[in-house]
Amino acid sequence: MEKSSSKYFHTARRMDRAFLNLLEKKDMEYITVKELCEAAGVNRSTFYLHYETIGDLLAESVQYMNEQFLEHMQLRVE
Repeated sequence: MEKSSSKYFHTARRMDRAFLNLLEKKDMEYITVKELCEAAGVNRSTFYLHYETIGDLLAESVQYMNEQFLEHMQLRVE
């Protein structure tokens, strides 16, 4: 199974997007796991299956944004 088609990958991306949306509204230190899970539509146990802390999610979100940026720039070059 390809990484981008796995259920685990899609759940992680939903949490990334929810986290980034919450960051638009408030500082990271005020975002709770409960709030993040509600925004992403996942259980707390699912969050902890993917990450130990919100800081871990931040690191993955930054990586996700970088990948999206590079994909966008590559499309513009071609």
